[in-house]
Amino acid sequence: MIIKIGRPDPAQARAAASMSRLDFAKLALREGWITAAEAKAWVPGNALPQIVTDIIAQHIEGADKQDIAEINALGQLVVNRNDLLLRLLMMSKKVTDAQMDAHFGIAG
Repeated sequence: MIIKIGRPDPAQARAAASMSRLDFAKLALREGWITAAEAKAWVPGNALPQIVTDIIAQHIEGADKQDIAEINALGQLVVNRNDLLLRLLMMSKKVTDAQMDAHFGIAG
Protein backbone atom coordinates (compact mmCIF):
# COMPACT_ATOMS: atom_id res chain seq x y z
CA MET A 1 0.00 0.00 0.00
CA ILE A 2 1.33 3.43 -0.96
CA ILE A 3 0.46 6.43 1.18
CA LYS A 4 0.98 9.81 -0.38
CA ILE A 5 2.13 12.51 1.97
CA GLY A 6 2.22 16.09 0.88
CA ARG A 7 -0.06 18.57 -0.74
CA PRO A 8 -3.60 17.56 -1.57
CA ASP A 9 -4.57 17.34 -5.21
CA PRO A 10 -5.50 20.89 -6.27
CA ALA A 11 -8.30 19.67 -8.50
CA GLN A 12 -9.95 17.80 -5.63
CA ALA A 13 -9.48 20.72 -3.24
CA ARG A 14 -11.04 23.10 -5.79
CA ALA A 15 -13.96 20.75 -6.38
CA ALA A 16 -14.69 20.66 -2.64
CA ALA A 17 -14.14 24.38 -1.93
CA SER A 18 -17.08 26.69 -1.34
CA MET A 19 -18.04 29.82 0.58
CA SER A 20 -21.17 31.82 1.06
CA ARG A 21 -22.11 34.49 -1.45
CA LEU A 22 -21.71 37.01 1.35
CA ASP A 23 -18.15 35.92 2.15
CA PHE A 24 -17.22 35.82 -1.51
CA ALA A 25 -18.61 39.30 -2.16
CA LYS A 26 -16.58 40.76 0.72
CA LEU A 27 -13.43 38.91 -0.33
CA ALA A 28 -13.79 39.95 -3.96
CA LEU A 29 -14.37 43.57 -2.95
CA ARG A 30 -11.35 43.59 -0.60
CA GLU A 31 -9.18 42.10 -3.32
CA GLY A 32 -10.38 44.67 -5.86
CA TRP A 33 -11.86 42.05 -8.19
CA ILE A 34 -15.27 43.70 -8.19
CA THR A 35 -16.68 47.10 -7.27
CA ALA A 36 -18.72 47.85 -4.17
CA ALA A 37 -21.86 48.05 -6.31
CA GLU A 38 -21.07 44.63 -7.81
CA ALA A 39 -20.42 43.17 -4.36
CA LYS A 40 -23.73 44.51 -3.09
CA ALA A 41 -25.50 42.97 -6.08
CA TRP A 42 -23.84 39.60 -5.37
CA VAL A 43 -25.28 39.14 -1.89
CA PRO A 44 -28.77 37.77 -1.20
CA GLY A 45 -30.54 41.06 -0.41
CA ASN A 46 -30.86 43.77 -3.00
CA ALA A 47 -31.88 46.86 -1.04
CA LEU A 48 -31.65 48.41 2.40
CA PRO A 49 -34.05 50.89 3.95
CA GLN A 50 -32.78 54.46 3.68
CA ILE A 51 -32.56 54.70 7.47
CA VAL A 52 -30.08 51.81 7.53
CA THR A 53 -27.82 53.39 4.92
CA ASP A 54 -28.11 56.72 6.79
CA ILE A 55 -27.12 55.03 10.08
CA ILE A 56 -24.15 53.37 8.40
CA ALA A 57 -23.05 56.69 6.91
CA GLN A 58 -23.41 58.48 10.26
CA HIS A 59 -21.75 55.92 12.52
CA ILE A 60 -19.13 54.14 10.44
CA GLU A 61 -16.10 56.01 9.18
CA GLY A 62 -14.53 55.29 5.83
CA ALA A 63 -16.17 54.37 2.55
CA ASP A 64 -14.59 50.90 2.56
CA LYS A 65 -15.97 50.11 6.02
CA GLN A 66 -19.36 51.55 5.06
CA ASP A 67 -19.42 49.33 1.96
CA ILE A 68 -18.64 46.24 4.06
CA ALA A 69 -21.34 47.22 6.60
CA GLU A 70 -23.89 47.55 3.78
CA ILE A 71 -22.80 44.23 2.27
CA ASN A 72 -23.12 42.56 5.69
CA ALA A 73 -26.59 44.04 6.16
CA LEU A 74 -27.65 42.96 2.67
CA GLY A 75 -26.33 39.46 3.23
CA GLN A 76 -27.95 38.76 6.57
CA LEU A 77 -30.56 36.05 6.38
CA VAL A 78 -31.75 36.82 9.91
CA VAL A 79 -31.82 39.91 12.09
CA ASN A 80 -30.17 39.33 15.45
CA ARG A 81 -31.66 41.15 18.42
CA ASN A 82 -28.28 42.52 19.55
CA ASP A 83 -26.97 43.46 16.10
CA LEU A 84 -25.12 46.80 16.13
CA LEU A 85 -27.20 48.24 13.29
CA LEU A 86 -30.40 47.28 15.10
CA ARG A 87 -29.17 48.98 18.29
CA LEU A 88 -28.30 52.12 16.29
CA LEU A 89 -31.74 52.04 14.67
CA MET A 90 -33.31 51.76 18.12
CA MET A 91 -31.36 54.79 19.30
CA SER A 92 -32.29 56.87 16.26
CA LYS A 93 -36.00 56.00 16.54
CA LYS A 94 -36.07 56.04 20.36
CA VAL A 95 -37.21 52.41 20.54
CA THR A 96 -36.86 50.99 24.04
CA ASP A 97 -35.38 47.61 24.91
CA ALA A 98 -38.82 46.51 26.10
CA GLN A 99 -40.41 47.48 22.78
CA MET A 100 -37.80 45.64 20.75
CA ASP A 101 -37.93 42.63 23.08
CA ALA A 102 -41.69 42.46 22.50
CA HIS A 103 -41.09 42.62 18.74
CA PHE A 104 -38.76 39.62 19.04
CA GLY A 105 -41.20 37.74 21.27
CA ILE A 106 -39.13 38.11 24.44
CA ALA A 107 -41.44 38.15 27.44
CA GLY A 108 -40.98 41.12 29.71
